[in-house]
Amino acid sequence: MILSLLLAMILESDPISAAELRDALRSPITAEASDRLANRIRERLPETADLARGAHFHNEGLAAFIVAAPSDANPAPRLEGMVTRQQGRDLKPIGDTGLWAIVLEVANDQKFNYELTLGDDRIGGGSIEMPGWAYPPESSERPGQEYGTFREFSFRSEVFDNDRTGWIFIPSAYDGSEPAALMVFQDGDAYKREHVGTVVENLIADGAMPVTILALLNPGVNDDGSRNRSVEYDTLSDRYATFLADEVIPRLESEFTLRDDPSFRAIGGASSGGICAFTVAWERPDLFGRVCSHIGSFTNIRGGGAYPEIVRNSERKPIVKVVLHDGRNDLINRFGNWWEANIRMHAALSETGYDVDFVTDDSYHGYQAAGRVLPETLRLTWDGWND
Repeated sequence: MILSLLLAMILESDPISAAELRDALRSPITAEASDRLANRIRERLPETADLARGAHFHNEGLAAFIVAAPSDANPAPRLEGMVTRQQGRDLKPIGDTGLWAIVLEVANDQKFNYELTLGDDRIGGGSIEMPGWAYPPESSERPGQEYGTFREFSFRSEVFDNDRTGWIFIPSAYDGSEPAALMVFQDGDAYKREHVGTVVENLIADGAMPVTILALLNPGVNDDGSRNRSVEYDTLSDRYATFLADEVIPRLESEFTLRDDPSFRAIGGASSGGICAFTVAWERPDLFGRVCSHIGSFTNIRGGGAYPEIVRNSERKPIVKVVLHDGRNDLINRFGNWWEANIRMHAALSETGYDVDFVTDDSYHGYQAAGRVLPETLRLTWDGWND
């Protein structure tokens, strides 16, 4: 009786909220009620919404996902992607109206991507910014401050036998009169979109990091058009470090005056790029002394889950600083649990005497998770640079 009264109240609401839809989906829905509920949902969505490809709306702490599909669809339409930690969740039919829905609790300060599937087909998806989502102040340009420039570059790698692209960021304070620090990021296009140049310029102005040339490197593209990302980033070997030492750094040194002290060289990345950053410093601490890993894939994609024991069973290496970042809503899939893997990695580094910081939040897996914490993690990465 109470559920029926609650459903009746929900159906009279205008427009329906995510919380009201969640409560309605918890109750048995009659044919008449399902029609009214479907109408309320349609009224809540913009007229341009293509329900066959899916739609969403959100309120404080809740996100609702809607899709149009046959009411007898078997299997049911499914919500996939980062918002489900790659676990997937079935949508619930709104009677015979052809609408399906699900409502999830979501941290209010997050941004994430999602997908909608029907059987083996991806039918839609999108990106959601919750009401509390915002980039930190350092991600925006400051009035009256000068900012550097990005320069595109490309070359053919002999180490990987594939084509490379990326960006060089030259901060405004660099004039060649003094050697600059160097920081390399994997997935260069993604970090560029996450305002890394602006963040670095602002941190240089704040004295939180030295004048630093950035090399933003994309994964190699093989001759058959495939990306070589996992091979390059997830493999536990010195091959990627050799690529940097033999092919990237000499190109930079031919144009820029760079410090050769590894404490003035940092490497960072997200996901597979994060474990890659650690592998480079682990294999070549003489080359890079600082590591910044966002949502790092210390899982068993290509054996990375072994790193905690490798760290514990190895002599301490001269790595100056390691910064790990991960979110409690990171992935869980056949390769492992990203959040737990980062906890294990932090514990191993702490127990063996490394200077390591672990930045945590409620983020999902995605480059925006890295973008949100870039100022904080880069400050920590370069901590003590001017001591």
